Amino acid sequence: MNEGMENIKTIESLEKEIWNLKKEIDRLNEYVQNLEMIESQHQEMNGKLHKELAAMKIANKKLEDKILEFIRPTKKRYDDI
Repeated sequence: MNEGMENIKTIESLEKEIWNLKKEIDRLNEYVQNLEMIESQHQEMNGKLHKELAAMKIANKKLEDKILEFIRPTKKRYDDI
């Protein structure tokens, strides 16, 4: 083979490698976009869950207070003072 043919094969091989690398870059970009979307949705869901948990803690405390009020004796004893 002459030098010109070797250069053409090298160029074709490099072009194919460049094409494959571009496809891999596209695939990785799509993967990153998917991860960013998942992360965003996770943060949103986590924020909602924290708000819901805080509301549940408040409701639970109010219920606990009502139960204690219901079962607490109405007359105060000397020990309660």
